[in-house]
Amino acid sequence: MKKTLLYIFIIIFLTACANKNNVTKNNLNNNSKKLYNLIIKSSEYIDKNEASDFSTNIILHSVFLAKSYKVNTHPLIHNTLINLNLKQKGFCYHYANDLLKYINYKKYKSFKFKKIVSNRNNYFEHTAIILTRKDINFENSIVLDAWRDAGKLYFSKIKDDKKYKWELK
Repeated sequence: MKKTLLYIFIIIFLTACANKNNVTKNNLNNNSKKLYNLIIKSSEYIDKNEASDFSTNIILHSVFLAKSYKVNTHPLIHNTLINLNLKQKGFCYHYANDLLKYINYKKYKSFKFKKIVSNRNNYFEHTAIILTRKDINFENSIVLDAWRDAGKLYFSKIKDDKKYKWELK
């Protein structure tokens, strides 16, 4: 019992002052432009207006999800809080599923989305989504990972992601 209380105290202490999901207008604009450029360079058939709309909206929705999950600390600590029944949502698959719901609602036409997994069937299994098309091979598909940085959307080509080795889920 004392050990459990100590763990809870440590977790609360570590999370009390943290706030990781603030977005400034400059950050939003810079990250939206980076994601937009990555998307339009992936295929000449991608609609630029859709790419622009998507880039801004997916970044904002990632932050929205983190706030709705009440994430205010490192994702692994947040996962521990969920496992201790102190938080309800915020695992990587929650982000992936909720991002897919949002994306499907928006009905983007010039690209597709699929779930991906790293470390399948291991303790640290991780789920995210990719933006892809028929003319974009898997290695050049774009990883969209809102869990990794606690709501700040991580994005890169699969081949450029040094942290995870991805495969289709």
